[in-house]
Amino acid sequence: MWKTAYRTSPKTGERENGDAVLVRRGPEAITLAVIDGLGHGRMAALAAHAAVECLNRLPLAVDLEEAMRAVHEALRGTRGAAAAVCQLGATPTSSAGTVSFVCCGVGNVEIRCLGAKLPILLSPGVLGARVQSFRICRGELPSGARLVMFSDGISQRAPLDSLRQQDPDSLCDTLMREHRKPDDDASVLVCDTEA
Repeated sequence: MWKTAYRTSPKTGERENGDAVLVRRGPEAITLAVIDGLGHGRMAALAAHAAVECLNRLPLAVDLEEAMRAVHEALRGTRGAAAAVCQLGATPTSSAGTVSFVCCGVGNVEIRCLGAKLPILLSPGVLGARVQSFRICRGELPSGARLVMFSDGISQRAPLDSLRQQDPDSLCDTLMREHRKPDDDASVLVCDTEA
């Protein structure tokens, strides 16, 4: 139902990675997240890992706004983070050949859908510090759609459409090798859907 791959790496010269990735699978659903702790190094890593731990404690089917609020609270007292969280799954209301899609992004993270036109509006702010509201985006992804999520350590100008023929692992490698910014932590997560 889901084919996923991800890569994450610290800023050149750093030991600890201020980015983190989460992939949680259930029988008919998956939760995906890319978290970018502010800055880089140890303090950024602590914030990113606190967000992952919070998401891992929540039920897989938790309401996404509730999950984002929980992460926001869990990061209070840390450096804070930007994050993109997506939930994909088969639901009784999904059209044949599609999967439901719910996402929320806060800060400078990217969520791109290839093979589907979904409006995705990111929420300004910093998890753990200030977020005015969580913009939850909902829709359906057709079988064969691709979701690409990445931190600001990957260039927004990466030609994702022209790289569409690559499998998820190869795409992650290409983005990290050719479109990574060496002066920041970088993460990319790719998920191909099959309804």
